[in-house]
Amino acid sequence: MGTVVKEGPWGGNAGKPFDIGSVDRFINVKIYHGDAIYGLELTCVKDGRIETILIGEKKGAYVEITLNEDEHFTSIKGYVKAIEGYDISITQLTLTTDKGRKVSAGIETGNSFSLALEKGGHIVGFFGLVGQQIVTVDAIGVHCSLVDP
Repeated sequence: MGTVVKEGPWGGNAGKPFDIGSVDRFINVKIYHGDAIYGLELTCVKDGRIETILIGEKKGAYVEITLNEDEHFTSIKGYVKAIEGYDISITQLTLTTDKGRKVSAGIETGNSFSLALEKGGHIVGFFGLVGQQIVTVDAIGVHCSLVDP
């Protein structure tokens, strides 16, 4: 792994903080969604052990992607807006891999954000905020492993 940096977060500024740190690799990602992104269920290898981490909650519909052992997320994009008069939430989220595959959920409404890493860089973790009044992912940022020069 190269140098790890944090990018983001994108979204609101209220809610309970979360930070999964850096993982060795992602195995499977489920995104729970409806009017907003309600939760992320991340199955990953961290410190050599398989772990499942839930951010937010399992609510609404979900989409998922299972990554190959040599596959990594290389970009994140999405949309944020105020939901039902509450705090700003992530309304749409897309993660794309270095194999050109993606997982995408939610509604493209509000203000957009995006980050694409240079060749060899990949996303190794997530951090941000989860809403308290309505449990949604209110903000999301990424830990990125960059290629050392």
